Order: sequence, then C-alpha cells, then structure tokens
Amino acid sequence: ISDPLAKAAVDKEWNTLRQQKVWDETVVREWDDVAQEALDKGVEKHFGWLFGICVEKNSELKPDDPLRKMKGRVVFQGNRVTNQSWEVAIFQDLGSSLATMEASRAADMWGCCPNHDCMLADSPQAYIQTDLLGTETWICLPPEARPAHWKGEYRFPEVKLKKALYRHPDAGTYWERHCEERVKKGGWEPLPPEWPSCYFHMKFLTFLIIYVD
Repeated sequence: ISDPLAKAAVDKEWNTLRQQKVWDETVVREWDDVAQEALDKGVEKHFGWLFGICVEKNSELKPDDPLRKMKGRVVFQGNRVTNQSWEVAIFQDLGSSLATMEASRAADMWGCCPNHDCMLADSPQAYIQTDLLGTETWICLPPEARPAHWKGEYRFPEVKLKKALYRHPDAGTYWERHCEERVKKGGWEPLPPEWPSCYFHMKFLTFLIIYVD
C-alpha cells in the first residue's frame, strides 16, 4: 500500500486481531501437513484465506477534517474455502436472523412516546467476541501479514482460526447465539419469531434491536 495512512490503518487492524487472538500463531504448519493429517484420520478440516481491505471514510470532507480517515479491515475469504481434498467446503448454513425495517420503525415509535428516548450504540468488532465453532478451520495469512521469522520457512503457512472472523459463512450465527445468551442474562426477553433480533425489558419498559451488518 503506497498511502502511509492506509497502510497504518490496515496494520492496526492486523495487530488488533492478533492481540485478540483471533488465530493461533503458536502452532504454524504447512498446508500439506494439515491436509494429510485430516486424510489419514478421516476427519474434515476447512482451509481458507484472510485478506486486508482499506476504505477512506467520509472522503467527501476536507483533508484536514478529523472525520475523514482511513479504515482498515481484515476479513475471511468466505467464497474460497476448501477441505483437505480441495473440495468446496460445506457449512452448516445456519443463517442469522436480521432485524427488519418494521422493527426499526417500531423502535423509533417507542422512543418518540412521552418521557421516552432513543439511543444507538456500537459493538466494536462484534463477531470476534465469540469462538468459531463447527469444523476446524485453518487459514493462510497473506505475505504482508506474516511474521518476519516465517520468511523462507514455509510455502503455505497455516494457523488455526479461533474466533468467528467477519465473512466466515457461519460467523453471524455464532455471534448471534453468543449475544442472545448474554442479553437474556441482563433481563431482556426475545420477542416472537416474526420479530427477529428484537428484545423487550419488562422492568425498564425498553425495546432493544440488535443488528450487525
């Protein structure tokens, strides 16, 4: 990346994910070794790739505006996942339940009632708050994200993915389950199935919508 601000944003994201232990770099193996082990044991393993992207938020603003900045993101390449035999990986296809537009309007209406209010909050790096379940998944980091001491040691270095990283086909479902479990502990009750990702707190008479894009 030629733009130093863009490079700094992407490097920051890589470092943040490492600090959160999204993958385990304490065990590094060649793709061939992991695949052969899976074949020998007759078990299924998934193999995928990570890549970094960068966007300039609020690019229409003046260059010195603090709201104009580079945003780096590292994602799992969900359309390029295979198993140990180079076959297309099959996922549980559980799917997550997104809140509807009707639910957002209902929340606005509830907040407009006398003595009520609306509040919006963000959950930073939501998906990686939960573990990646299901089939064991190994990932290959791109060359620019590999530790310097890996150079010359591996052809296709693989590390195990531990957290539900963005764009993994089942990441949304795992996080949704993780989130609902904790929301219920706080006294929130889920609404009927036709109102997915919506909750109500009887003590505080508060309507909650949870949405992760």
